[in-house]
Amino acid sequence: MPENNHSKIKQIFSASDVKHGLSLFTSEEIKAVESLIIERDGKFHIKCQIKNKYKVAKPEEIVRQLWVYRLLNEYNYPKERIDVERVVYFGSRDSGLADVVVLQKDLQHPYIIFEVKRPQRTAGLEQLKSYCNAEGAPIGVWSNGNEIIRLHREEPNIFVEIPRIPKVTETLRDILTERWTLRWLEEHDELKQGNTTLKKILLDLEELVLGNAGVDPFEEIFKLIYAKLYDEWRGINDPSYQLEFFVGDKSPEQVKGAITNLLEGAKREWQGVFEPTDKIELRNDHLKVCVSFLEKIKLFNSNLRIIDEAFEYLIPQVSKKKEGQFFTPRPVEDMVVEMLNPKANEFVIDPACGSAGFLLHSVMWIAGGMISGKPLPESARNFAQTKIYGIDFAKKAVKIAKAINLIVGDGKSHVYKDNSLAPHTWEDETKSGLRGRLLRFPDDPQKDRENQNQFLFFDFDVLMTNPPFAGTVKERDILRLYNLAERNGRWVNRIGRHILFLERCIQFIRPGGRMAIVLPQGLLNNTNAEYIRRFVIDEARILAVVGLHGNTFKPHTGTKTSVLFLQKYTNEEKEKIQQIGAKYEGEWEEFLKNLKEKYQNIAWDSSVTEEEIPEELNSFLETYFESREEIEELPSEETKVEETEEENKEKKPLAVLVQEKSELNEVLREKTEELENADATRKTELKKEIKTLQTKIDKLTKEISQRTLTGQISLVLNEEKITTAFKKYWLDGKVMQEMDYPIFFAVNEKPVKDESGEYRYKKAPNGDLEMDNHGHPAIDHDLDEIAKAFIEFAKEQNFDFWR
Repeated sequence: MPENNHSKIKQIFSASDVKHGLSLFTSEEIKAVESLIIERDGKFHIKCQIKNKYKVAKPEEIVRQLWVYRLLNEYNYPKERIDVERVVYFGSRDSGLADVVVLQKDLQHPYIIFEVKRPQRTAGLEQLKSYCNAEGAPIGVWSNGNEIIRLHREEPNIFVEIPRIPKVTETLRDILTERWTLRWLEEHDELKQGNTTLKKILLDLEELVLGNAGVDPFEEIFKLIYAKLYDEWRGINDPSYQLEFFVGDKSPEQVKGAITNLLEGAKREWQGVFEPTDKIELRNDHLKVCVSFLEKIKLFNSNLRIIDEAFEYLIPQVSKKKEGQFFTPRPVEDMVVEMLNPKANEFVIDPACGSAGFLLHSVMWIAGGMISGKPLPESARNFAQTKIYGIDFAKKAVKIAKAINLIVGDGKSHVYKDNSLAPHTWEDETKSGLRGRLLRFPDDPQKDRENQNQFLFFDFDVLMTNPPFAGTVKERDILRLYNLAERNGRWVNRIGRHILFLERCIQFIRPGGRMAIVLPQGLLNNTNAEYIRRFVIDEARILAVVGLHGNTFKPHTGTKTSVLFLQKYTNEEKEKIQQIGAKYEGEWEEFLKNLKEKYQNIAWDSSVTEEEIPEELNSFLETYFESREEIEELPSEETKVEETEEENKEKKPLAVLVQEKSELNEVLREKTEELENADATRKTELKKEIKTLQTKIDKLTKEISQRTLTGQISLVLNEEKITTAFKKYWLDGKVMQEMDYPIFFAVNEKPVKDESGEYRYKKAPNGDLEMDNHGHPAIDHDLDEIAKAFIEFAKEQNFDFWR
């Protein structure tokens, strides 16, 4: 609310169920309407400026009187041309009350109809259109006090948006025939004024035309945005250029011609996003409506958040849930870029790049400011053209990334559509584009040749990513590429995609390279993820962990996430770690000897309590083995039949395995007894049967041992492969104790979004939106403060990228 001293209005709008607002109005307008309010019988009443009568001062009535005040004092319509609660007839029976009506000069026919009672956009637009059609009014305005939509009714059921409401001295044609330069657009940009968002515009278009247009909304809106970006780009490079992306008084065919020319120009200037044959598929009248809604916003923006928000909305919800495609809020990207401090001569990659936000904010960081379409500084231009790389498996996300990257990089882009986790499936274009960034192994020719074929290890300096959380990877040919997919000496059947992305990201950066990755918070603190944390600590130094607020990725998911910052060990650091481990070899041998003496006769059915087990051993058991079970009572025969039918889907209950082993032991005993008295021919058969039985029993014994506490201890002490894994785990613990470096921890307490997933904006003491350095509404958050605190920490720790 613009001023705290408007006490009456403040009280009226303080109720939790109020859906109207006041952000469209100035302090002077609110002050004037405040003077119309009186208190009577414990209730507030407001005097209508048109009918000169008092009404209960509900929020919608205050918004109505604010619009009346503006019509009288800013647009200068005489009082006799304004009516309120005017009856509108829909045929012979139905009627309604239009909230505010500006009449034609004849004082009979409606000219502008306002709908303010319905605060929801969809309901408000529906009501407004019905009034305009019923009365033949050429202009309709919906507003809830915070937002506004201005429609021109060209013919029944065809509405286009107009850039502003005509004043009394102007005609509708004056509004429609205005020609704009980019400077005019910058001054009147509705995104900059905070009156709307691109996402809200798309919601309106979906309601008006896109919902029934029979086209892919993403593809068509993408073409329009691409054409509009080109129109603005021409205006940036030629101040005298008059923008072509507007409706004015053009016919639908003329609008189609203008937008088609812009799209073709964009395709020529920024090749590689559209096919040469791609064209606008929208019907001409639908296209005109879409252009009318998009014409008064400026897309070349300092942080490009508006484009992200719009395209995130356009990507189908099913796809987002299935693939976990949630765009990273720009303030999070700003924080990550600032903390990792990419340099102009460094190579940067995002292997799950989405709309390439991390990459573009890296360009902004190098450029020292916003990306406005003007030529970048030479260092930033070279960085954008040659140093930033992106990969993503989602076609639509890659399309967005390529488009914006091409514009920023002046026609050059290194964004590829492929699955980062499966380099053996990459297209030739991806391999060709990334071959020059492969890590070389001059001291190991065989490993070097293998890497040239497998595309596993790269030498990027910086990596920033928010990988998809949803879904698991089951393909064996992918799982075999990753250490994290190996558990308990064998490949797992499936694993979370984000877990593999963590390892893949470490593969992408060179020794000494640094990275940041958004991960579910559970991956950093759940007990069963200890093996993942151990893997990370073996490969890289943990620089920082920043916990993000639960609202960060709303409305799509409330999953708590953290940003993990790592710096990969150099070869010299790896050698130092190995030397530390070597110091404890003797201590390990003594420790293992004592364990074997303590548990020399242990088996899967021995009795041991967890309290007796050394801490290092118990921790390893929880990390190495997937689970630990108690032997419950045997299932009934009926249950056993069901288990048998399902055994290919899920592992059998432990009690069933124990019973099977017992039965096999009994059969083995009988066969062994029979062997003593059998003839030569039968003895040969029995020996084969006994060998087969023993193999089955040994296999069952191992499977049971893997799922019981004492069995796991037995395997650790007697299976060479598992003993070796335990040795590494034990030595890693000693290394970590000796290295013991500080880690920067922070928590994002001021969320960038509210509970509904809308961005939270800063407001000045008078209630107006605060603007950032580039003239756009500033988001209210504390991520900048976290970045600054980390930079101080990094300099104290003498990190090489912040010296």
